Amino acid sequence: MNRLVGMVRGAGPMVRDRPWQRIGITGANLPRACTFVLVLALAVTFTGWALEFTARRTPSEPVRPVTVGNPAARTQAADIAPVAFLFGALPGADGSDIKLVGVISQGKQGEGTALLAVDGRPALAWRAGTEIAAGVTLAEVRADHILINRSGTVQELRLPAKPAPEGIDKVR
Repeated sequence: MNRLVGMVRGAGPMVRDRPWQRIGITGANLPRACTFVLVLALAVTFTGWALEFTARRTPSEPVRPVTVGNPAARTQAADIAPVAFLFGALPGADGSDIKLVGVISQGKQGEGTALLAVDGRPALAWRAGTEIAAGVTLAEVRADHILINRSGTVQELRLPAKPAPEGIDKVR
């Protein structure tokens, strides 16, 4: 009978005693016990994170006051283009690089459509009077050039001169 101490009597053959049954957890309560242990571990983890993030730390170096202004004169302007590119700015995204690709002038002087490549992007058609970029407006479209209004300053862009195809002589 001493050999049967670790055995449980059942309807069928004898089964060895399981450790969770020794502490009073049956097969029906096992998922609840596991859930309780996991929730307890999660609460301990969150508490550890909260204590870590809210802990006040002393700086490793003493804090030195910084003087207002720059006492040393700069010899050249700082190039901020690489930093602006990291934050999503495109080079020349303000309409500073505009190339005239083609024009379609209409009956009245200054009306029509111009094909413009703005800031290295593919060329798009723009009607006279529309805003190309912030503060840049297509003022007039002529047969061989356009006028652009940049915040009150008028700029003229001419169509690029193309050489005549080979075999065709220009008549004067």
